[in-house]
Amino acid sequence: MKQYTDQLFKDKANLFTDVLLESNHQVEKWGIQTHSLFEWLNYTTEEIGELAKAVAEHHYRSGSEQDIYNEAIQLATLSLKIAEMVKNANKS
Repeated sequence: MKQYTDQLFKDKANLFTDVLLESNHQVEKWGIQTHSLFEWLNYTTEEIGELAKAVAEHHYRSGSEQDIYNEAIQLATLSLKIAEMVKNANKS
């Protein structure tokens, strides 16, 4: 099984660009959303499942690393949105 080594965010500029693009895509698709933390967690869990499926497809069926990357960016985007909402929850 191929091993992957932590890259220490060497490509953080491109990663963050992809997160911002994904965030824009999510807002275009769903609009600005307001949910409880439990609902946000549910959406995050769904994204984890999609990432797990992409990894399994890659390992067992010749799925692409690009699909894994795309799912990881979607998960990262949602996770960062939650972090931002919680961090700024009491700022008004």
